[in-house]
Amino acid sequence: MTKYLYFASAAPDGTAADEEVACFPASQLSHFEMATATQLRVYFHSNQEQDLSSVDSAHAVLTITTGKHKEVIEGIINAITTPYSNSASMVVVADSENSVFAHQDITACASIAVVDAS
Repeated sequence: MTKYLYFASAAPDGTAADEEVACFPASQLSHFEMATATQLRVYFHSNQEQDLSSVDSAHAVLTITTGKHKEVIEGIINAITTPYSNSASMVVVADSENSVFAHQDITACASIAVVDAS
């Protein structure tokens, strides 16, 4: 069964100005990168070329507890690899709108960037 990773930085506002919600296949997870002491970027493979806004790789930026990058990465990987029932194929990594996070040291989804397919 394919698992999907869910990210929400805010309630959807119905505009195309920025991404508030995104869901990626776990199989497209590329890598994690420390952005700052309190931010972790989660990158995904994309079949699209760089878009006009200079986004060259889809990613979500997570706000985390200072210095807890390793623990958060481990928690996300465990959430992906833990067997679920047939009805649970979506892993909520960071849902800032509803305060639901895959690990206790994730405190927010700061932003989401996707490569525009148009």
